[in-house]
Amino acid sequence: MKNAILYALFILLVAGCTQQMQAYSVQGVYQSAKTDYNLDVLVTDELKLRTNTLFSGEMTRLTLNVLNLADVPFVNVRAIVINADDLHPTTDNPVFDLIEPNNSETFQWDLTAPRLGIGETLYLNNIKVRTYYETYAEASKVILLKKPGDRTYESTYSFSSASPIVLSFSTSYETVTTINNNIKNFTINMIYFNNYSGIIDYYDNSNITDNYVRWIVLGADKKLTFYNIQDSNTPWHDISSMYNIWKSDFGQALADENIAKLGLAASDLELKNYYLLKYETIAGSGIGGCGVTGLTPELSNMYSEQRRVLWMTRGTTKINVLRFGAPTVEDLTEVQVDARMSYGYSQDFGGQDFGAVIYGLG
Repeated sequence: MKNAILYALFILLVAGCTQQMQAYSVQGVYQSAKTDYNLDVLVTDELKLRTNTLFSGEMTRLTLNVLNLADVPFVNVRAIVINADDLHPTTDNPVFDLIEPNNSETFQWDLTAPRLGIGETLYLNNIKVRTYYETYAEASKVILLKKPGDRTYESTYSFSSASPIVLSFSTSYETVTTINNNIKNFTINMIYFNNYSGIIDYYDNSNITDNYVRWIVLGADKKLTFYNIQDSNTPWHDISSMYNIWKSDFGQALADENIAKLGLAASDLELKNYYLLKYETIAGSGIGGCGVTGLTPELSNMYSEQRRVLWMTRGTTKINVLRFGAPTVEDLTEVQVDARMSYGYSQDFGGQDFGAVIYGLG
């Protein structure tokens, strides 16, 4: 049954109006939420409506400038206008393939006021621009393995990329004193936190019920034993095993292409043990769409666990406890755990003081 799962995994802007409306633009600078680490501003934006008082048939332009101040790229960046159907928004640039860190792109829409009769007035409230983009978060943590009896403590290196969803490792076991001729068990908390004003969402299936991280890849030093993978109904998959199955059944090229989607190359599998935590919808493009019909209780439990772990909304923090075992070492040994999370993100820009009023001329 696990093999069937492996096949299935890869075969496969902005506010309301009043009659005395004054606002023409909205700017936002979104700071990181308070955590035990500090991140810089991630994104600045400016949403402008050239004029928000229009007459029948008059045109205006709506623009949104998105500046990426995260340290990860945004790809497949899209924006749509919401609550403005009466203005018939049109655009020549609905998507940007890439916005690199410290770069920006500007979306713009031409808007045309509807025809109204003399004396008629139309107030358009809460016009929004919703952006979607795909990105990732990365984290690393170094653990020091010490020989038996050496209980001195040292702090170690940690890294978390600045990203709308923050991924980090936390542990009281930065230094692990190993045991003679035995395995020393310890845990690391993998924490992911929605650090920003939006939610996890995807343009191609925009639905608030789809607030799931697409996948997480965990890389662990080969000296470490990763116990989670051994659990019954584990939501984790061994990427080396997956790669070997793909290579055997579909050839080297497809196997390499599949792990490249996870940000890996075949050579990486020689350096660390890699594991995949992935959410798949049951119907459509997921398990059901790959010809595997009917879910056993085992599979149902597995996917319930994946949903629980990978569900993210505004301000949500999730903790995934990773259980490891370390062998006996003769000298100070440094090992490292890395993770990369792939996800789609959606944000609404603007607020309560942005919109348009249209006056009829007949």
